[in-house]
Amino acid sequence: MAHADVSTVGVIINPHAGKDIRRLVSAAGQTSDAVKIGIVRRAVVGALEQGAERVLLSSDTHQLAERAVEGIDGPIEFVESPLTGSHLDTIAAARSMWKEQASAIVALGGDGTCRDVASGWPDVPLIAISTGTNNVFPTALDGTTAGVAAALVATGSVDIGAVSHQAKRVALRVDDPGRDTVHHDTALVEAALIDTAFVGARAVNDPATIRWVVAAIAEPASTGVASIAGRVHPIDRRADGGVLIRLGPGGRQVRVPLAPGTFATVDVQSVEPLAFGEPVDVPGGGVLAYDGERTTPVGLDATITVSIESSGPRMIDVEAALVAASRAQLFDVSPRRKDAHGD
Repeated sequence: MAHADVSTVGVIINPHAGKDIRRLVSAAGQTSDAVKIGIVRRAVVGALEQGAERVLLSSDTHQLAERAVEGIDGPIEFVESPLTGSHLDTIAAARSMWKEQASAIVALGGDGTCRDVASGWPDVPLIAISTGTNNVFPTALDGTTAGVAAALVATGSVDIGAVSHQAKRVALRVDDPGRDTVHHDTALVEAALIDTAFVGARAVNDPATIRWVVAAIAEPASTGVASIAGRVHPIDRRADGGVLIRLGPGGRQVRVPLAPGTFATVDVQSVEPLAFGEPVDVPGGGVLAYDGERTTPVGLDATITVSIESSGPRMIDVEAALVAASRAQLFDVSPRRKDAHGD
């Protein structure tokens, strides 16, 4: 049941983020369950401290959320989850929290997790905490301050319009006659075509198989497929547009960190800057990877149209929210608050 007039913060955790096969083939680190539990607990405590009247969580197959809130006294609820142990749980959690009219979401995971949250709730008001492998879209944040910032937005104490920005996304339309399908999909960082017949372990680790990359965020400090665009044609996450990189023999050779602690050489044939809303057709024949994970097989005769759009999640700037609250003296202890805390 939705609560339109109740300030609601949602917390979504992906228990599988930061634990994929890249730990076996690269120097990628691992975010333990204990660390994730601690971040969730701090986010919930921060949200309640700052006046959130309701905190929503989603059950997961590792019961991390349940363990995180043990002993916390407050208005904490769990939304329904299919408990598939897959990305579908994250999508369902975001969709449920949208239906429950949450005003801000704190999500723990990597680029793939953030994409799943946005799949369930396209313009989600989001604070993304990095606990994945390739953390281009989310950032390293303390759970406590993330929870406080989410509550500041949820309670209306700060104006979300003043402390957030609309993220970009890569939009794809795939017309695949071989499978008699037309479908639409999105990525938050980059989409790429991988020259392979199978989805397999999902991670992209062979540079020779990458045929093209379309990136909305191309930062040189990125790791993974996004690092190709970042080291060839940098584009800030808040800058307009994106870039299409075509790969293959005969072009410039560039060294990139295709996985954490692992470098590879890629052959760049061409670089094409893309303005917002500018559609470009790219070839099929392989598996489409979204935000670093192989997902969708496409035939050689498939027509794929890509574009960069300005309609991604509404990203809440935690520091800006806290600065605004500080300037408004929202952290000062009022007489009423003294009584509430027993001071």
